[in-house]
Amino acid sequence: MPPARTAQRTAPRTKPADQRRRDLLEGGLQVFLERGVAATTLEHITKAAGVAKGTFYLYFDSKEQLLVALQREFEARMVQRIEQAVLAAGEDWVARLDAWLDAALADYPSERALHDVLFHHPALASHEADVVDRAGAPDLAGSLTGLIGAGVAAGAFDTLDPELTAMLLCSALHRMFDRIWHRDQEIDPEHLAAATRQLFHRAVAV
Repeated sequence: MPPARTAQRTAPRTKPADQRRRDLLEGGLQVFLERGVAATTLEHITKAAGVAKGTFYLYFDSKEQLLVALQREFEARMVQRIEQAVLAAGEDWVARLDAWLDAALADYPSERALHDVLFHHPALASHEADVVDRAGAPDLAGSLTGLIGAGVAAGAFDTLDPELTAMLLCSALHRMFDRIWHRDQEIDPEHLAAATRQLFHRAVAV
């Protein structure tokens, strides 16, 4: 009587599409952090992700498009943390605005190295960036627009255009961090928070 065969579980030959895309994102991020965006090639990314070069093009047209996807994931995680702080601030609109800003001020420095790698690189043209599926991912300016718009509707804030105001404030915030991170003299965090809070308050006529 022949010996019974032991059933063997074999791994699937291919991964689901979502997992392949995740492998590419994580592989790309790893190489970007190690080499910088400019020095990274598609070969570096596909090797780190464990996929063939042809597989890369099923998900992204270029390494720049992969970079945009990583930027949007970074921003979505940041917005999630900020909006949790806003929810915890209660019903007062000024407290909500301050919570939004304080969370942003706390979040940016904690992700400084990652932020520098992801955002200090020439951006794609807007029509190319739009090819990357946002999948409903929140963005920083959209989060602030929602907060300011709701505050205007409640009579707590006063600004002609909540979306434009939010975009201007977010641009100023982003530029501020780029400048203060790369200077020899440190700025006192409390002074920075107070000055930035004053700017936000004035922008919405608090």
